[in-house]
Amino acid sequence: MKNKIKYWIGLPVLLLCSCNNFLDLDTFQNIPAEDAYNTVEDVQNGLNGMYYALGYYYFYGRNVVALGDMAADNAVASSSTGHFLSINRYNFSDTDENLDYIWQGGYQVIDRATRTIRGAKSLLTISREMHLTEKEAASLQSYISQCYALRALAEHVLVNVFALPYRAGEANSQLGIVLMDNDPIEPFTQVERSSVAQTYEQILRDIEEAGRWYTYVDNYNQNNEDDLILLDQFYMNRAAIYALEARVNLFMQNYERAIVAADSAVILRDASPVSNETYLKMWSSTAISDEDILTISKSENDNLSANSLNNLYGSYRASLTDTVVKLFAATDIRLRLIDTRTLHPRKFDGIPTSQAVNNIPVFRVSEMMLIQAEAYARLGNVSRSQEALLYTAKRNTAIETVGDLPSTAEGLLAFIVNERRREFFEEGFRWFDARRTGELISVSNGNYTDFDVAAFVYPIPSSEINSGFGVTQNPGWENTLPKN
Repeated sequence: MKNKIKYWIGLPVLLLCSCNNFLDLDTFQNIPAEDAYNTVEDVQNGLNGMYYALGYYYFYGRNVVALGDMAADNAVASSSTGHFLSINRYNFSDTDENLDYIWQGGYQVIDRATRTIRGAKSLLTISREMHLTEKEAASLQSYISQCYALRALAEHVLVNVFALPYRAGEANSQLGIVLMDNDPIEPFTQVERSSVAQTYEQILRDIEEAGRWYTYVDNYNQNNEDDLILLDQFYMNRAAIYALEARVNLFMQNYERAIVAADSAVILRDASPVSNETYLKMWSSTAISDEDILTISKSENDNLSANSLNNLYGSYRASLTDTVVKLFAATDIRLRLIDTRTLHPRKFDGIPTSQAVNNIPVFRVSEMMLIQAEAYARLGNVSRSQEALLYTAKRNTAIETVGDLPSTAEGLLAFIVNERRREFFEEGFRWFDARRTGELISVSNGNYTDFDVAAFVYPIPSSEINSGFGVTQNPGWENTLPKN
């Protein structure tokens, strides 16, 4: 895309490593593109590199999740440590390091996905000459499916951070992001930003392609019951593809489609509802829980240490706002995940053997149920909304039946706004939720009130703009900052 992104353009295979920075790559990892995908193992390595980029602190491993709470009314950064303080107080510039990392991290995922898709498809065209087994061919098709879905996820994050929101029923001609389709963008190529409408069109195409390629895996499994290809919740499985489709369609206000996709995700996940005890314990374990649809796997050999969410809310002393804590009734079991004296959230306090290790949920069953609850309410179907909402609402043990929930669509929607804050605190949903709904919120720990976050847009990092390869800045982004 440009000089700055030359660091990751041309690095299609990033092996799993313990380096502290994606830019610090060993020589053996710098493989020429034409030699990168000669075997099924090469493609699998490319996929592993994409998952590593997704879970690195630049992107979903910390910064995207942290921004979702710090830029809204859920969390407060510590002025003494300064970590995420500029995002929290809205006194950043277009040189802000954390925004730069999100931009870089998102495009690392997109670039590696695009290259891995191309490499895998190339191998499939010569599968007979390579004497690939049926399972090897199906594995390549699985890798392609995962790449399309993860690329769509990264596109959706980037367009919601660096572009004005999608608005249903409008042209959505506002600037979106730079897209890749069949081919990656090579160094020094002139590019231009798509519109938001074009960006969402590609996101939906990528999701559709992810499902289409996964169909080949389904067909293989039907014919090979003794040698299945199964993706657990650490990978972009079929349920996770539907979960992504549900989230994207909720943002687009395609409520009927969001309901179908969310329901499909829950059915395919085929998990039992978690008990209150299990729900509380799952946050201190790296094992897959029945809540997980897709989670970023972390281990003691693969953690982000000082750059983890654990450390941001631990040693760096970020905390929740008192406004979000006050949303919990005393009978809500989720309140046990908060130190109400210090306002410290405990979801990412680590596992018993390591305080710097936690899996990072991307899609959970609870999100799918709340998507259905909101979508049904917006369509005026009160009873179905109540049924879906009860799944999480009953974590307040005073709520036992749908009769304990609001009885109007308007009341349900107001309840769901707060329920999403109760369910997803520290997981990075709040800023994105307020932005998609147009809710006016208080930010910077109450320093700015009635902030229209839907009218706000972050700047494209100056290093990208100044490279001169065609990426244009969001015009007048400074004027969208909150004001007293």
